[in-house]
Amino acid sequence: MRRIGFAALIMFALALASVAPAMAFGGPGGPHYGPSINVWGTVNSSFQAEIDGAFVVPDGTNGPVVLQFYGSTDGRNWQYTGQSHTLSVVKGQTSYGFSFDGKPDSHHFLFFRVVGDGVGSRTIGRDECGYRVPEAPATPLLLLGAFPAAAWFVIKSAHIRLPRPHLHRIV
Repeated sequence: MRRIGFAALIMFALALASVAPAMAFGGPGGPHYGPSINVWGTVNSSFQAEIDGAFVVPDGTNGPVVLQFYGSTDGRNWQYTGQSHTLSVVKGQTSYGFSFDGKPDSHHFLFFRVVGDGVGSRTIGRDECGYRVPEAPATPLLLLGAFPAAAWFVIKSAHIRLPRPHLHRIV
């Protein structure tokens, strides 16, 4: 009986480890955290770099916020690109989308970042902007591999004998 309990514990740990990434908390939030800027790179219809993102504020924040777009050739010395967005932050809404174009006249910039309301985004490289190939969903594939392994472990620990086929059968 102890082996079945141990097998159940191992199965539970495998199942929890395989679904944990999907159930992970997405980051800081709530009224005690400040604003944050999340950015990612894409390609627009003209095949130029485009920086999209979300400005996230705590609930109850209001007022205008100016987001400024900066570029750099080396990742250390930042220059203002002349692009900005003014967001009207209202109470009750916590996420605001924005987009900046990598204009042809600023094509010499290799790194970008967005700054506003006292916070800055992560540095995003021009090479991160492009077509993305979707990856296989990791969690379902982990479960797909964990279930047969867990079943084999339970069968072995419970000493269940399965009939084996006779390979040298004379008919």
